[in-house]
Order: sequence, then C-alpha cells, then structure tokens
Amino acid sequence: MRTKLLALLAVAGFAGGGLRAQTSDIPLAINLPTADRMQFWDIGVIFSHRFITPVKGHSKDLYGLDGLAYAGFGFNFGIKPIKGLNFEIYRTADNKTLTFTLHQQILDRSFIRMAARLQRFDESVTQTVTPLGTVGISGTAFQLPTEFYLTDDLVLTLVPTWLSRTTTQEKAIFTGGAGLRYDFSEKFRVLVEYYPRPSKLEKTYEAGFAAGISYKTFKHRFTLVGTNSTGTTPNQVLGGDYAGGPRPKGDWSIAFNVARVF
Repeated sequence: MRTKLLALLAVAGFAGGGLRAQTSDIPLAINLPTADRMQFWDIGVIFSHRFITPVKGHSKDLYGLDGLAYAGFGFNFGIKPIKGLNFEIYRTADNKTLTFTLHQQILDRSFIRMAARLQRFDESVTQTVTPLGTVGISGTAFQLPTEFYLTDDLVLTLVPTWLSRTTTQEKAIFTGGAGLRYDFSEKFRVLVEYYPRPSKLEKTYEAGFAAGISYKTFKHRFTLVGTNSTGTTPNQVLGGDYAGGPRPKGDWSIAFNVARVF
C-alpha cells in the first residue's frame, strides 16, 4: 500500500510539473525580455507607462506623477502549431514606435532557459536630426534572452543584443542587458535590470538601470518600477543613446507595467 501511495504521489508530482510547464507567461521582466512563452493560442496584453519627470525634488508634483508620461500597449500571441513560438506587436507613444517581434523559446531546462527574438522597429514620426540624435528611424533587433536558475527562486538573466542602428549610430552595434529577479512567493517578486553603455557611444552617456517589485493576482501581473531610462523597446533601452541617453542615477523616475494573460 505504501509503495502504491508513493507511486501515486510521484505521478502527481510529475503531472504538476507538466502543468506548470504549460503555463502561459508574457516574456517580459521590466524592459528586458525573458525566456518565457505564451502557450497554444493564448493571448497576452501588456500596458507600459514611463513617467518622465524625476522623483528627486518634485514632491509638489507628486514625485513626477503630474508630469509627462509615455504609454505603450501591445499584444503577445501563442502560435500553437510551433511549440514555443510567439508573435508580438507593440506600440509606444515616444516617437510613435511600432514593433513586430517573433519570439521562439529554444531551450527549457530546470537550470537554464533560452529564447531567440527577432524584432522590427519603426518610429512613425518624420525622420529628423535633433541635438539628441535622429528620430524617425527604423531597424532590426536580435536578442538571445538566457536565464540561469541560481536557485529555484533566484534567476540571473543575460540578454545579448544586436541592433542594426541606434539614435546616433547608423552602423550596427552589439550590446546587451542583465537582470536579476527573486521570487518571494508565487505572487511577489523583485526585479533589477542593468543596461550598460554600448562601447561605440561617447563616455558622456550614462548606463541605465531599473528596479521594481511585481505582484501577481490570477492572470494579472503589476510591476512598479524606478528607472533612469524612459524607453521600453530594445533600441530605446539598450541602444544607450535614445533621447540623449539615460539620466544620471539620482534622477530616476517612476514607471509601471501591467500584463494580462487571457
């Protein structure tokens, strides 16, 4: 009887693991992509908001919440016939940037996961050279988000990235980002991301960062963030020179993401 009970518990454990593996998750941390994927024909929605006014010294403006903000809105679709394949479409207000992305999970192990992402970005505004760089640009981004499970709850993410061009660089650059997240529970997690200054940029540009706390309820995930970078797309965040580049570390502002899986 004891043997049968242990066998039943083992089967239930494997089944539970299989069910967890089938969960749909939008492949997004704060700004960096993850190796998650949407399953079957599931649909995900992402809404992002980036306030521009820094928190520092602006208590009368509710720490930047009264200032200008850039919003973004997009969908993520699971492609059932090809396991691990997602299609994303996203539009953000800054420079009216529209992105189309193919995201393929290529590795899913207990200690490491990896995906490949190919993205087309187009800024719909008229192309103009400004003191901060060129607006109205188009290009391609290729990324390999890779997650290393240091423990069951602590995950290191590295995102090698190739950009066909940036705001000030007309030639392609190789760069990347790094992230760390820790799950306190199924609902709460903390996230930190770092966006180094690409080597091709002048040293006057700052490195970017973002840090936040995320809360999940049912199929919604809300992430509250502090960041010195106003962008959300790979060319904006990892290019290093978007809108004059990230602000100094002390001039961070509030941001948030809201994600929903249907």
